[in-house]
Amino acid sequence: MEKTSLYAYISFTGKDDVDDFPVEVITDMLGVQPTTIYRMGERINDVRTRSFTSWQFETETLETFDSDDVLLPILNVFQYKTVTINRLKEELNLNIQIQLVITMINGYTPGLVISPEFSRFASAINASIGIDMYVYPFSDSEE
Repeated sequence: MEKTSLYAYISFTGKDDVDDFPVEVITDMLGVQPTTIYRMGERINDVRTRSFTSWQFETETLETFDSDDVLLPILNVFQYKTVTINRLKEELNLNIQIQLVITMINGYTPGLVISPEFSRFASAINASIGIDMYVYPFSDSEE
């Protein structure tokens, strides 16, 4: 049986008219390997191509009801890199987004608490925080 799970990621994308940028610069300056890189122009399927570039670092997906379990690993990796992140944002004209992704199974809902420490970090890099929720219907009880 599947259970409610969460993961989070931080992503760097271009802002304004910047759709493409050198992702290697982010990797080199942060000293962190991304978990996912999307490159503008790469094929998504037979018809579509990617319209922007993105550098992402994603946490492990965990069966948990505590958002800190997936947000704190991002904080632990990036909290002392705020000066570098802000420099990258300025030099490459980037947006930073932190995304919390929740898959709810059978109505089991996690707590949605953002700690002051994490909030300070997100504010220091002027990152938006998004929450994606995938809610799957309740299953019929077995009789």
